[in-house]
Amino acid sequence: MEFARKGAIAPILTLLSVLFLAGCGGSNHPAPSTSYATSAIYAFMKAVQDESGNVTTTVQLRDGLDPVAARYLYLAGGETLYTSLDISPRQYLSFTDNLFGNSLDLSQYLKVMGARDLYTEYFLFNQIVLGKPEYHSLNTPTAGLSPVRAYVDFERTGNVLSGETSIELPAPFQILAPASGASVTRATPVTLTWSNVDAMATMRLDVAVICDDGLRNTLNRNLGADTGTTTLNSADYLPAGVSASATCQVAFILQRVHSGAVSPNFASGIIEGVQRRTVQFTTTP
Repeated sequence: MEFARKGAIAPILTLLSVLFLAGCGGSNHPAPSTSYATSAIYAFMKAVQDESGNVTTTVQLRDGLDPVAARYLYLAGGETLYTSLDISPRQYLSFTDNLFGNSLDLSQYLKVMGARDLYTEYFLFNQIVLGKPEYHSLNTPTAGLSPVRAYVDFERTGNVLSGETSIELPAPFQILAPASGASVTRATPVTLTWSNVDAMATMRLDVAVICDDGLRNTLNRNLGADTGTTTLNSADYLPAGVSASATCQVAFILQRVHSGAVSPNFASGIIEGVQRRTVQFTTTP
């Protein structure tokens, strides 16, 4: 089991709904995708289905593996990233019959990914890393269809599709405990349990905390194989230096993950299919 803890944020920043971090600078400023052959691009993709049933797909293109040292790439020269569910973008783009009555019908199934700065949602607050572009889209699966397969493809200059990649999302699950809105004392360990164990998946847990003394914290833990349960003590996730009398809001963000390889046309990378569920509760002295 891997465990990583991030330091608390100064109280003045807790007044902001979004935490802004410094973006990459110097020689690591973002570069246009047109400066790199597909075989020199490292692609990192994730398709996440949450309680709403919708699937949010994100893609980062870099010139290396290290997320800190690598240069992030932005799409240029008309190059495009497409996403779809269960049917390849290539099939949608090659349709010549009247399967879709108009372009609006097609846009419900085939998405052009939009750009934003690197973004992490912690529910209690969000984190944005300026100067590191990523691409995102929101797709709605066909009702009743399971499992869901998420596709990404990369259209390069000259309308050449060169990076089709897909992943089957894990089976959905529900958080069974703790109950949403529960109040738990610091001295009481919190046991997180969930349904529908998937022996082929790995589990990750992000924890976000914001306290009424102005401190906040995040925790990222790799839980390993899916066993349906894990237990945390408040000392694991409360901010360092938190007041003994502080009450804290806590979000457990649980992720069931399947991992796969990206298109061999890329230098390297990974695609992840994720089921994500969140529960929020309060920790009291």
